[in-house]
Amino acid sequence: MPQNEETVRTYFELIRGLRTGVDGSIEKLTALWDPDGVFEFAGTPPVTGTFTGLNAITVLYRNRFAASGMPLRLQGAAKEDESLETALGVVETDVHRVRVLDDDRVVAGWTTVIGTADRKGFQVSGSHAFTLKDGRITHLRVVVSPKPEDTAGFDREALSVDDIGRLSLAAWAVV
Repeated sequence: MPQNEETVRTYFELIRGLRTGVDGSIEKLTALWDPDGVFEFAGTPPVTGTFTGLNAITVLYRNRFAASGMPLRLQGAAKEDESLETALGVVETDVHRVRVLDDDRVVAGWTTVIGTADRKGFQVSGSHAFTLKDGRITHLRVVVSPKPEDTAGFDREALSVDDIGRLSLAAWAVV
């Protein structure tokens, strides 16, 4: 397996560890980055932003590490005058394809399930476009579909549009 493809696969393994609270995930992830790297969320609001340099990327990873199980107040689609106390539960990414484009670019396509601890949620598709130099990530562009889709075992209809945005922000503090 080419070095850059191996780096990308390692990245997704470490992200899974970050999302599930594995100690050392932040340090191992930041070791994959060039000190001047750029992490770009190129989705639609609220999932947009650019983080430049290792310090900013490290803060991003720390925030995502802390987001696992974070409490959320959702509105619910059926009763907008009531709120629902819950927590971020599941954020699980299935990488469908990793493709090496050339010596320094690798693209991965994926689907991510995002859900609350009480099984309200959805899935979205997207991609990661990596640029690497000497085995380190110099630029990562993450594109997330703006269209939430139903997924088995989760109730998307119980979520308002604002709820989907809140869950997205919690889940995509890092991908």
